[in-house]
Amino acid sequence: MSEKTGQKSDISGYFYTDSYDYIYLVTDGSEQNYKFIFKNEKIYDGDENKECDSSEFIGVIKKITSEFRNKILEHQAELETYEKIYTNRKDYTKFIKKHSILKYEIRKFQNKISHFYEALVICQTEQPALKKQLKNYTYEAGLFKNVVTEYAARVEDIYAHIQGIKNDKINRNIYILTMISALLLPLNFITSFFGMNTSGLFLSEYKNATTIVSAFMLVTLIILAICFWLYDKKQE
Repeated sequence: MSEKTGQKSDISGYFYTDSYDYIYLVTDGSEQNYKFIFKNEKIYDGDENKECDSSEFIGVIKKITSEFRNKILEHQAELETYEKIYTNRKDYTKFIKKHSILKYEIRKFQNKISHFYEALVICQTEQPALKKQLKNYTYEAGLFKNVVTEYAARVEDIYAHIQGIKNDKINRNIYILTMISALLLPLNFITSFFGMNTSGLFLSEYKNATTIVSAFMLVTLIILAICFWLYDKKQE
């Protein structure tokens, strides 16, 4: 089994030097990365002095593939939980708090899988002896790449859905406030007009002036309310 390498790269890849080719493989947690050298149709583990057989190399590929598979299942379960937002509008606070972190994690994971897949594709081409053994793992890595791309899109879809809900709520509140202001504006005008401290004011000589003005305000309010209600129904 390969040991930890001293290489600082955090992405998988297939590389070339003047004397040999090598593949560098990054695991999901990057706790243990692997380097295999291909020279004169032989495989070396980490350096040119430690020869290994193809089964060790394939074993590492299998291990990394399994780690990626488990990580994908974790993200799938997490996204399915958040997608309950579509049927329960009250349950989106946690997602809003986690959105940036989740987006970063999935994008980083997507980048890691993409490089892993590309490394396997090149290795298949450059090392014909390993082509058959790598075929299934390369295919699976390609599927992982597509799945994680889909997950990234699903995260953005959930976020867009929540933003739509919030925008609808804000617009509805603004609409309600606008309607209230529009209803109260004529009433404010009437009360301001009849509240002026001047002589000869309209209806000031009538005994039932207050009742008349109140009735007029009530009728005005009802008419405006009906007009806004009809307009609202028409918009629907």
